[in-house]
Amino acid sequence: MTETLTMSYLYAKLSSIGLNQDYVRENGLPSWWNDELNNKHFAVLEGAGYIADNLNLDLKSLLVPEEKIKFNTPPATKFKQHNSQNNDYPYVAQALASRVAELIACGTDVNVTSLPTNVEEIRTEILKNYPKVNLISLLEYCWSKGIVIGYFHHFPKNTKKFAGLIQLQFSRPVIILSSKPTHSARLAFNLAHELGHLALGHLKEGVLILVDEQIEFDCNNDEENQANQFAAQLLLHDCDNCLENKRFQNTDKFSNYVVNEIIVKHPRVEADALILNYGWHNKQYFPLAMSALNKLDPLANGQQIINEYLADRLDWDRFNDENYEYLEKVLGV
Repeated sequence: MTETLTMSYLYAKLSSIGLNQDYVRENGLPSWWNDELNNKHFAVLEGAGYIADNLNLDLKSLLVPEEKIKFNTPPATKFKQHNSQNNDYPYVAQALASRVAELIACGTDVNVTSLPTNVEEIRTEILKNYPKVNLISLLEYCWSKGIVIGYFHHFPKNTKKFAGLIQLQFSRPVIILSSKPTHSARLAFNLAHELGHLALGHLKEGVLILVDEQIEFDCNNDEENQANQFAAQLLLHDCDNCLENKRFQNTDKFSNYVVNEIIVKHPRVEADALILNYGWHNKQYFPLAMSALNKLDPLANGQQIINEYLADRLDWDRFNDENYEYLEKVLGV
């Protein structure tokens, strides 16, 4: 460890893995930190501890000049939907989200119960208590099964991101959703997709973390297609692609048709789920579907719904002051 440890040294080293100074200052260091401490060796040493703890870094690799900085070694991880040709996996995003998954698992008391493998059994169970399968009823169901759910998208700029992550923490599943679009219908589908991975046993052969880099309706991966089919059936029952490639003149006509023609016949299906489903089956009409979705869900605050559920179920007294502050910040609660 260098005898003249400074924050400038730490910032330079952290930037080599995409954690820029502003991000580290905002998320790695506690709120009481001030620049007068930047050149005080023992203060910086303490600050390095906070940075490593919050950002899932190997502390020794941060402090020792001869060592390349690295994140803590994750458990066996499987990346799904990896399309790049240059091994550009979302390692930074996964490491940051995995730390959040670890923290929220520590802060919750849940009893994990087995999931049915039959999607219709899950849908029937949800509809016993709720009129439709949507983001809220899915959250209630997952939490009742001991599945911890959070939304995290607090990444440095230009970081390669992911759509969803499942992490087995203390033998309990934690799902982190992270898609940039935050309409409730989008996050409900993504949550149903991750639930499908769990129910269908896709975390196998010692895999403890599964990362969906993208969740797309049409792909060349069997497990992804199975999870998509599971999600569509859970949310829509027999209405998957029920609009086929029908054309609509504008957003209003599209929205009115879905609400007044389809939902009247299928009252246990959400209109926004049908609209999203139409857009995914008809890529040429995806902008129309998004415009209609914006009309039905103008707030697009699904991430807030998810993290409010989480905040209500966390035992905040289990966290030290710095972890408490960090979670408040990155969860937006």
